[in-house]
Amino acid sequence: VLLPYIWATVAVYYKKKQLGVVDVKLPRKQTDQLEGAGYRANAAQSNAWEALAVYSVCFLTAAVAEVSPEKIILPASLWVGFRVLHGASYVAGIAPVRMFAFAGGMACNFWILSMVL
Repeated sequence: VLLPYIWATVAVYYKKKQLGVVDVKLPRKQTDQLEGAGYRANAAQSNAWEALAVYSVCFLTAAVAEVSPEKIILPASLWVGFRVLHGASYVAGIAPVRMFAFAGGMACNFWILSMVL
C-alpha cells in the first residue's frame, strides 16, 4: 500500500529538481512537464496503484476462501519484492528488469489465486 506513495515522493523530488517548484494548485498539469526519471517515477506510481488493485482482489479472494495465511506468505512477500524492483527499475529506466519484475508480480497473483481452486 505504501509503494504508490513512495514513487509519488520520488516524482515530487524530480518536480523540484527539474521544474524548481511543486505546483500544489495544478500538480497533474505540472507532472506532464516531467522528463526522464521524473516522468518514469510518476508512471511507476500509477502502475503501483494498478498493481495494488489486482493484488488486493487476489489476496482478498484467498482470504474469503479461507486459504491458510502460511500458504500465502511466500507469494505475498515475493509480490512485494517484485513490486519494489519494478518501481526502482522503472525510475532507473531499466526496461528488461522492469518487465521481469512486472511478470514476477503477476505470477505471484496467479499463485495466490491458484490456492483458491
